[in-house]
Amino acid sequence: MNTMDQIKQTADVIKKIRPVYQPILDFYSQVFLAQEASRAQVELSSIIISPDLLAMKRDSQLPLIDPSEFLIDVKETGVLFSKLCDLAHDLAPELSEGAKVLKKALQEDKFELETVIIAILNNQDGVLEQQAEKSGGQISELIFFAYSSMIPSIKTCSEQLETYLIPLAEMKKGYCPICGNQPDMALFDEDGKRHLKCSFCSHQWAVGRMGCVFCENNDKDQQLYFFSNEEEEYRVNLCDHCHQYIKVVDLRKMDRPFFPGLEMVSSLHLDIKAREKGYTNASSSVS
Repeated sequence: MNTMDQIKQTADVIKKIRPVYQPILDFYSQVFLAQEASRAQVELSSIIISPDLLAMKRDSQLPLIDPSEFLIDVKETGVLFSKLCDLAHDLAPELSEGAKVLKKALQEDKFELETVIIAILNNQDGVLEQQAEKSGGQISELIFFAYSSMIPSIKTCSEQLETYLIPLAEMKKGYCPICGNQPDMALFDEDGKRHLKCSFCSHQWAVGRMGCVFCENNDKDQQLYFFSNEEEEYRVNLCDHCHQYIKVVDLRKMDRPFFPGLEMVSSLHLDIKAREKGYTNASSSVS
């Protein structure tokens, strides 16, 4: 099954079993479809890592690159930015007015998209505030539309960089071996192995089955979880050492198509419950 069909079928099935999520799935499924279509248009050079640097990173279990080193197709990002604004205007009432403002600002060059891209990659909050003020929009919405438009380029770089990783190696750390960011989801595959999904570049990597993925605490008394009998494919792991949580999807208990981004947005009730219990997840996103 190709990715486009996977997105469509996953959205259709989830809407039937969780109709309360239909509006958000209608929007995000179209966002993910637009991102996937955009990937075919992305034009980027390859990121080259020298053998000596690669050996050092492998020995020290360091990520391959810093997020600031991702290459972005600025032109295609701008095209997708406008498309996502149109989708939000039609399908996301809470984003509709902001999307209209930002699309017009982009067309009229009121802010510099390339500057916004660089600021996101470098965590330059001050620059993003300045660009949001220039655009006339909200900073949170500017970041959402810009980052969502960067994802095709980011994923293209991430997949290219995967060739540098040791095949089938188990990453002992809970940060992404590609870019060093934290995971926003954990998965159990059909063989019961645990994998993590990067919150930034979407790379998935294998880790050990036990312990907190954030602070590596293995004290069983501090590792808790909750789940619902009505949603056996989901579980939320809680750590009483660092007070963070992560959502877990068990593919062995899922008899429907799976697309990570759609699982993230159709399980927001689990985020709410975890936060009500006093746990946080700063890395949680939709990608």
